[in-house]
Amino acid sequence: MNIPRKFKAKAWANQKGGVGKSILSYNDAFFLAESGKRTLYIDGDEQGNGSKRLVEYAVPNLVTSDLFKASSLNPIIPIDGQNLYVVMADDALIKAERTDMDDGEMVELLKTNLATVAQHFDYVVIDTAGSNSRIANSFLVASDFVAIPFRVDPFSIDVAKKVLTRVAFVQQKWNPGLVNLGIVPNEFDSGQPAQVDWLKQLVSAYRPFLTAGLVNKSVSYKEAALEGVPVWRLRGGDGESNAPVKTAARNAGKEVKAVFQIMLDRMEKANG
Repeated sequence: MNIPRKFKAKAWANQKGGVGKSILSYNDAFFLAESGKRTLYIDGDEQGNGSKRLVEYAVPNLVTSDLFKASSLNPIIPIDGQNLYVVMADDALIKAERTDMDDGEMVELLKTNLATVAQHFDYVVIDTAGSNSRIANSFLVASDFVAIPFRVDPFSIDVAKKVLTRVAFVQQKWNPGLVNLGIVPNEFDSGQPAQVDWLKQLVSAYRPFLTAGLVNKSVSYKEAALEGVPVWRLRGGDGESNAPVKTAARNAGKEVKAVFQIMLDRMEKANG
């Protein structure tokens, strides 16, 4: 049965690990939810770094590997007052990666299951594994948008061409409607001359593929991840609800939300 698809899916992808996919993707999901969008966050990385602290938002009786099974799934029904829902990663994603299904079957199964479970949502945000895997590529094929986080270092710059080539291949062969929202320079430290030079190299080589913003390095992102909150809600003290938001977290939140807003504006425009 073909289910009309109203939501837009956005994948965070890079085949290099440790570039910030999980932290940026889950903060992005919070941003969309707080912007009034019914948002489903899917952790497509078997390590589960993006979702492990978000259990309170977990969809009952559904994990990410279920999206790759030929079984009947039910739509997730959002309730009033809650805009964020999370599909938790699980170890069975490794088994799903090694399935005997060919790539085309895997993609079509994912599309069908995604259309079923997410039919009442506005946006689906997907954290993909840090590898050029079948699961990660299936999510790219099933998405409308892709964002590519990069740490500003020489190793990430070297892999930029590979990631952009991978996205271009998906666009040409599998998903011509996939919109590349661009490279997001992440964990940038302007106090390090080497990083300033690397950023200049990245801009020089890939200017057309960069977003209009970057994310500076801040320990607040990891602290917030441990608390299961977006960085702009990281509070001082012991995290009491009446404690003020940390100044560094407030600044980081303002900065990263500006990047997310640029992307949201593009996605909303694409919605027509």
